[in-house]
Amino acid sequence: MITSHGTAKTLAALTLLVGFGTTARAQPAAVSVDWALKQTPRQPGVDVTTPPVAGCKVSPIPNPNPKAQGRSMGSLVSGPDGKPVRQFVSYDDKNFNIIVYFAEGGVEAYREVYPPDAKEPFQFRWLGPNGTKWGLDRNRDGIIDEWVVMSPEEASQELAQAVITNDSKRISALMVTKENLSALGLPPTDADKVLARAAGAAKRVTDTATLLKLSDKAKWLHVEYGIPNTRPADSFGGRDDYTAYKNGTVLVEDGGKGHAIQTGELVQIGRAWKIVDGPAAGAAPPPRGGGSNDGAPVPPEIKELVEKLNELDKNPPNLPTLAAIAEFNAKRAGILEEINRRLPEDKKETWIKMLLDSHAAAAEGGKAGNQHVVRLDQFKKAYAEPGANPVIGSYAAYRLLYAENAVAMANITKDTEFATIQDKWRDSLEAFVKAWPQGADAPEAFWRLGMAYEHSGAKDSETKARATFETLAKNFATTPQGVKGAGALKRFDSEGKPLELTGQVLGTNQQFSAAQPGKVVVVYYWASWSGSLAEDAKKLTAILKDYEKKGLVVVTVSLDHDAKTATDAVKASGLPGTHLYATGGLDSSPLAATYGILAPPHVFVAGKDGKVTNRNAGVLTLEDDLKKLLADK
Repeated sequence: MITSHGTAKTLAALTLLVGFGTTARAQPAAVSVDWALKQTPRQPGVDVTTPPVAGCKVSPIPNPNPKAQGRSMGSLVSGPDGKPVRQFVSYDDKNFNIIVYFAEGGVEAYREVYPPDAKEPFQFRWLGPNGTKWGLDRNRDGIIDEWVVMSPEEASQELAQAVITNDSKRISALMVTKENLSALGLPPTDADKVLARAAGAAKRVTDTATLLKLSDKAKWLHVEYGIPNTRPADSFGGRDDYTAYKNGTVLVEDGGKGHAIQTGELVQIGRAWKIVDGPAAGAAPPPRGGGSNDGAPVPPEIKELVEKLNELDKNPPNLPTLAAIAEFNAKRAGILEEINRRLPEDKKETWIKMLLDSHAAAAEGGKAGNQHVVRLDQFKKAYAEPGANPVIGSYAAYRLLYAENAVAMANITKDTEFATIQDKWRDSLEAFVKAWPQGADAPEAFWRLGMAYEHSGAKDSETKARATFETLAKNFATTPQGVKGAGALKRFDSEGKPLELTGQVLGTNQQFSAAQPGKVVVVYYWASWSGSLAEDAKKLTAILKDYEKKGLVVVTVSLDHDAKTATDAVKASGLPGTHLYATGGLDSSPLAATYGILAPPHVFVAGKDGKVTNRNAGVLTLEDDLKKLLADK
């Protein structure tokens, strides 16, 4: 806090990265109480105290320079209670270079700095009850050009305001830059990927604003992040760790209704959290991680129940059969139901989500309409009511439709039932994305709906799938599902275009491009749990033996979550070719996302010109493609 005891030398030293002033005033003109209290922050939304003029007084700030011959460095204005309310400091003997504002109790709340050198930026700094933000105005026009200190919470507030006002320029000061990533020492190839994502952030502000249509009365309420991810500097030869929140959910209230906005990735640069992806409508998918309560604080009224839940979680079923898993989750649901009864509504959300997950898992071990399905339906209806928490309503609705489908599939007695179940599944997904287009599960629902359309076999299957993936890629671009949706669209249009697939070789981590000029390439997507892997491996081995000398190359892509599992599967099956692998499996591996692969096995064929000739080839009919492409001339 700056008080009358603070020296001008100290203030000047603190201006290295700070604020920007409202009214420049030449020294040594005297400061009056009336003039001082009329000075207000140039930046909006700053909370400072402005007492009545009566009882306030102005005191000079002594100049510590012995050559100053008694001249002051500015003025401190105190309120009737003797606490500081304004401070004006000059260190160029011409203008007030630092203006300080205080909140109730004399707490420094905001500072503006006007360096005399025109090449230095004006600066603004939020302090005390106003937060931690610290911004630079390089062209001195009153608008922040770069934030050098910014908390994750404040970054989400700025992002929300950009969407509310549909001001895509507002987030430019928040964006990660090439210089930022260079300062971390991030390798150029990695930095280029981050910057490529950041290049679309401004458009995502406009797209999100257009989709949500928030009024100017909308306000930021809260932000939720998961646990930050850290990539240590020594793993990429950098100067500092790459620490990032992969996504977050901003809750905004507008006219009594709640809306969710995803933040996309935020990366820490020094003391500022910078935006990588930009916003998207809807809540972020819940973070993955261990722990019964996913890091949520434990209210005292449920402490013993949480301990009981933790003890249960230490003893999962030894034999994870469907019945055992269902029984285990039924016990979890029982404890969580009691937690739900004890908590007030404003503390329930995290725990209700856990409860709904347990009911959904327990439901899969029963028949249609079992007690867990009924309970999910009750939550769905209760939280669909006006004024109820829409986040829980959406969460319950998705788990209900998923559980109902799982129960139906587990209890099929006739093959003819399958088509009926799939029709209901598509209808349920259609209803969900219509009712909850911005829910946390909307990206997953759109992805599964697109899959259902594509696999339906109907005449318009690809048309409907394409439309669904287009919505997914546009509205949820920063989510794994949105990326895969864009990949699926790329797959639809891939024939006649160059094969674009690059990844690391399983076991060696060497970079490898599947495109092989002058060669015919078969790309085989697989997983250790794919039922056809063993037979497919035999067929591919035989084909490679017959056609390798004619120019055939086989590249396989593992969609397993674990590299060791993939390596063991390659050895056990005898799968031939060059094997690519990336973490994330079918759900979030970049290798799966490139072409939006729905499920293994999936086969691509590319000709000697490097262009895709068949995006939906089959192992059993592969020779038909190869005979055409490798025929003797």
